[in-house]
Amino acid sequence: MIYTVVDIETTGGSHGNRITEIAAIRTDGIQILDSYETLINPEVFIPKSITLLTGITNAMVDTAPRFEEIAEEFLSFLGDTIFIAHNVSFDYSIIKNHFEDLAISFNRKKLCTVRLSRGIIPGYPSYSLGKICGQLGIENHNRHRAMGDTQATVELFHYLITQDKDDFIYYSLNQLNREATLPPNLPKKEFEDLPNSAGVYYLLGEDMKILYVGKAKDIKKRIVSHFTEKSRKKSELLRKIHHVSYQETGNELVALLLESDEIKKHYPPYNKAQKNKSQDYHVCYYEGQDGILRIDVFLKKYAKNSIQSFSSMVMAKDHLYQLVEKSNLCPKYTGLERTKETCYLGDACLYCSNKESKEEYNNRVLSATENGDEKLNAWIVGPGRNNEEKSVVSIAEGDYRGFGFVAADAGLTQDDLSDCIIAYKNNNDIKRILNGFLNHPIPKMYTILKTEVV
Repeated sequence: MIYTVVDIETTGGSHGNRITEIAAIRTDGIQILDSYETLINPEVFIPKSITLLTGITNAMVDTAPRFEEIAEEFLSFLGDTIFIAHNVSFDYSIIKNHFEDLAISFNRKKLCTVRLSRGIIPGYPSYSLGKICGQLGIENHNRHRAMGDTQATVELFHYLITQDKDDFIYYSLNQLNREATLPPNLPKKEFEDLPNSAGVYYLLGEDMKILYVGKAKDIKKRIVSHFTEKSRKKSELLRKIHHVSYQETGNELVALLLESDEIKKHYPPYNKAQKNKSQDYHVCYYEGQDGILRIDVFLKKYAKNSIQSFSSMVMAKDHLYQLVEKSNLCPKYTGLERTKETCYLGDACLYCSNKESKEEYNNRVLSATENGDEKLNAWIVGPGRNNEEKSVVSIAEGDYRGFGFVAADAGLTQDDLSDCIIAYKNNNDIKRILNGFLNHPIPKMYTILKTEVV
């Protein structure tokens, strides 16, 4: 049997989780057969916090291939092998999402070296890659880089094979793909009728009260995952489930938008995300006593001339780094460096190197703080709930107006698109979802139709 061990580096969860580096090693379980690695241009900004962790900079990936350019090559390298990673659900799901953005199906048998380690060598206090390798004497000379972590995972996997006296690996690969044990009060028919399609699902109590709202690319598969989780909180929820319901949306974007609206409308007791997430950190600009425009992060109650708001200081600081890098602003005047001397950019900083005047610098600051998407008028057309329709998301004057579905053979005229839209409320979470979608590479299954008036 041939296995391929894979590791990726990404831009981070709050930034769309685009791949910046990928490495893979093919092995027969005893020796390495072949290897593959490449940097990848994520087509989005790599936050400073991620660069500090991985060492991968925006400059390093600027000339690297995009994922779509290496997709077929990577598929060919994987071949018909078993996909292995440490915490495989993370790497596998992100790679699968990248392939799905290209309308390429990606399904592989997979193994997780975290789960294998817990089953074959139990009793260790931690099974993170760094900790378990340290305990076993496996060296990793390049932590948080794809090939370094892949090589360490290969050594770990080879060791696990030698210790697998009870055929745990064989069992993990060949156990029956049974549906999860159903909650005791859930009718089997309701579960069996769930679709394997994108949408929003509802876990309901005895009185049909909504306990939890979620979104999924595959509703049935996602609900199964709820039933297999064993945390105390989840066990409590499972005992209360008497019914399940769902709304198909045709694609993940509409599912995200509908989920956000439903959570705020019903306030389910077992949903945490989006209920209490406030945008407390604002990136604002102001004029200093020396007449130079500055940009910094302020708490909401002190925010004036706000450019954008965030739910965490880390996300706000990452936005500052992005402004500095994209618009060549001075770190001294963006709250990222405290010094009276030349900033850390040195001669690359136009203002510190006296290559521009105060007025010229201030004009660049104002230009950098303008949000070109605020007044966007557009339709986002994507897959519908079946082959006979398409989904439509409406954005007018930069604000979300709602979504609907239109016949696939319709001419997509202004009237067709307007008539199908059901109005939904705009909010900060909706803005975050749409900004994330529009500011990242648009999957090929979607079309953006810009218009003067929506």
